[in-house]
Parts: sequence; C-alpha cells; structure tokens
Amino acid sequence: MKFKKLIKSLLLTLLFSIFIYGSAQAKCNFIMDLGKKYTKFYERKYGPLPEEMFDYAEYDFLASDLCPNDNFDENFIVRHIFLEKKLMAIQFYVDNSIDNSPTESMKLMNYAKRVYGNFDTGGNPKYYNDFHIWERVGKFIIYNRKLNKDVWQEEIFISNDKNSEKLAEYSSLMEMGGLPEEN
Repeated sequence: MKFKKLIKSLLLTLLFSIFIYGSAQAKCNFIMDLGKKYTKFYERKYGPLPEEMFDYAEYDFLASDLCPNDNFDENFIVRHIFLEKKLMAIQFYVDNSIDNSPTESMKLMNYAKRVYGNFDTGGNPKYYNDFHIWERVGKFIIYNRKLNKDVWQEEIFISNDKNSEKLAEYSSLMEMGGLPEEN
C-alpha cells in the first residue's frame, strides 16, 4: 500500500513539475514558421495579406493575441514580414509613441531572456542600450534596445541568413527605385 502511495506521489510531483516548467517556458504563437507560404488556409484564418509593393507585405498583430500568457498590452506588436507570400521575418516591437512606459515595464526584455536565453545587461537592465544575438538552428534572433533622443526603440527580430539577405536586397532595390528581379 505504501508503495502505491509513493508511486502516486512521485507521478503527481513529476506532472506538476512538467506543468510548471512548460508554463514558465511558454512563448508566443506566431502565425507561422519562417519560410512558410501564406496559403489559402492562413487567408481564411487571418484574412488576405495587406500587400504593399511588389509582393511585399507586413501583417501586424497585437502581441496579446499571440502571447496570451505574457501580459502584453496594445503597445506590443508582432509584425510578420512577407515577400512573395513567404514569411521572411518576424519583428516583435514596442510602440513607445506616447511614452516610454512599455519599454520601462521590461516585459519585452524579460520575454527575450526567458524564451531565447539570458544575456548580460550590465549593472541595471533598465539602462541597457545595446543588442544581443542568439543563433539557433535555421534562424537567428536579435534583441535590440536603444535610446534614440528621448524615446526607447525596442524589438526582437527573427529571421535567417537567406531570408534577411532577400529582404535587404529587396530594400536596396526599392531605395534605388528598381523592381525586384523575378526568380
């Protein structure tokens, strides 16, 4: 009888530990993975892409819709960047247009540290004015926080070498007034 109670107690402890660890590591559910095509499935679920120029599109979501467990408010935006209906990058940024309180809340920095890994922010993280890069299999993640005049600019940028190169090429061509080449 004691053996059954011990096994039951161990199983409950194990399940509880898994639940606690899993919820502590919860991350945002972006609408799709890098490199995926925005197919009819996504169009039915989220609506058509708001195409801008030459197959380039940005689709913004409130972070609270994609990250329900992180207490983000309307000042936290997740931008999905598409080229030829393919997800090239994700830009998770803070809108400090009214004041700096979203960045000062430390929510995005804490999210980055919790999900992608800790990094050195110096003596006081509130004054961190730099960037950090994580390299993962098939992608890189950049956390960037800088003070521009009196306004904090803060973001997490997720992409990979191939996609970021295509976006840079597209941006350069657009700045020069050229059209992207057809592949």
